[in-house]
Amino acid sequence: MNEHVTNGASGLGGRLPLLSPDALDEEQRAVHARLQVTRLRSAEGAGYTAALSDGRLIGPFNVMLRHPRIARPLLEWAQAIAGSGIPADVREVVILTVAARWRAEYALYAHTAGAERAGVPETAITALRHGDTPRDLRPEADIAHRVAGALVRDHQVSDELYAEAVAVFGAEGLVALVNLIGQYLTTCALLACFQVPAPARHRTAAPTA
Repeated sequence: MNEHVTNGASGLGGRLPLLSPDALDEEQRAVHARLQVTRLRSAEGAGYTAALSDGRLIGPFNVMLRHPRIARPLLEWAQAIAGSGIPADVREVVILTVAARWRAEYALYAHTAGAERAGVPETAITALRHGDTPRDLRPEADIAHRVAGALVRDHQVSDELYAEAVAVFGAEGLVALVNLIGQYLTTCALLACFQVPAPARHRTAAPTA
């Protein structure tokens, strides 16, 4: 696999220099092209940066290019979750809950923008980013936040919370929700291991543990 890189002065790759599009091998180019029409298009719509003007990817996407054979099924998984009917505000609340626990700066940056677009109240976004309990979420988003927090923090869901979640989302919806949590556990682990930052102007103090 071609490891010729263009690092530049941005430092946005963390431990991995950003890969230049014209230096990618065939498998990497296929993943890059797919990301352009899926994740990068979503980023543009939500108002955050996932690629530089020269085509280099940032965030978890630069990491994913290093292993296209894993990236492809991960993208299929993400697409299936995205099409499972989870409401936009619920999705963003779950992602911010996981990202805050992991102190994953890029995920917090990107999904703050996503949460704003999804109509999550600003006070709730601030609380979520700092790992605090938001007070003004819709009931569905509040339950999703509590499920995500329980799984990430305690690695289990109480019978009472499980009953609440099934009553709101149904068994199928809860399966989708737990997969979303798992997706962002994977994403945040990649961001943490490779120390991938947010763009400098969007970095914040680390959330409390």
